[in-house]
Formats: sequence, C-alpha cells, structure tokens
Amino acid sequence: MFTDLRVWPARRWMIVAAVAAGAFITLATGYAPIAGGAVDALWWTVAATALGASSIGLIVASYIGTPIGADATLCDARWPALGLIALYLTTEARSLDPVVSGAARPVLAVAALTLLTWALRERLASERRATTRNESSESTEGEVCTTCTPLFPRSRKVTPEPITLPPTSRTRQDTQP
Repeated sequence: MFTDLRVWPARRWMIVAAVAAGAFITLATGYAPIAGGAVDALWWTVAATALGASSIGLIVASYIGTPIGADATLCDARWPALGLIALYLTTEARSLDPVVSGAARPVLAVAALTLLTWALRERLASERRATTRNESSESTEGEVCTTCTPLFPRSRKVTPEPITLPPTSRTRQDTQP
C-alpha cells in the first residue's frame, strides 16, 4: 500500500491535505472547545478523528486523477461512505444523548477505522491491477472492473457509421465473381 502512495503526484497529496483538514474540522467540531463543543473529549476520540480524517483524505485523492483504466466506481465508494458514517457516530459529542454511547463507541471507532483502511487498500489494489499487465495473459492491458458503473462517467461519442468487416473476414461467396 505504501509503495502505491509513494508514486502519487503532488496534486494528489495536496488533495489529501485539503480533504483531511476539512474532514478533521468537520468531525472535531463536536468536541473542540474553540468551536463551543464539549471540553472533556476522550483521547481516543481525537486520535480516531485524526486517523479517520487522514484515511478519508487518502480515499478521496485516490478517486481523482486516476490512471487510465483505474476509474473510481460506485463499488469503490460504498465502504468508505459507511466507514465515514460510523466514524461520525462514534466521535460525535454535540448531542446530549449520542446515538452510540458507552463501551460501544471505541469499538465502533476501531471498526470504522479498519473499514476505512480496508477500503483504501482495496482502492489502491484495484488501481494497481488496472495499470499493470497480468503476467499470465498475453495482453498488455490490466484488469478492469466490468460489474460496477463509473463514479465519474466520461461522455461517450456514438457514431452513426455502419460497422464494416475487414477484408480478411469475407466469405468465399463475396470474393467470387
């Protein structure tokens, strides 16, 4: 996973920083004393928020500027969204009666961070598979997801021209006078 991140261009790292900062500010407003939140934030809440915001930044940056064939799909977005919701529910401290409370909060926070890390690893692995050639095949192309729809579909140009067969695929009757 870290070798995949090492080859990222600077543009992706700037996206990581911006999204991670925004996610941290959004998640941290519930317990930040500056924002009027609860002062007694637990240490694990701050750590989970920082790790989760970093993971979210990496996931969002992996969707932008993808190499050819590694476009993000709807399948790639469902698990990070679920992890983000779970992270929000466990770090949310604005409410007097939080949805998740007690010992379930740190357990759900660990599950959310695990899910975000897994989603990032899968996203980077699918990008790697799409850009590297399969050693067992003779094709120079990588694997492509055929079951998911693109998250950011590109426009397709449809031409009204008829399909013609190449000269080698004509039958004997076509070539006889």
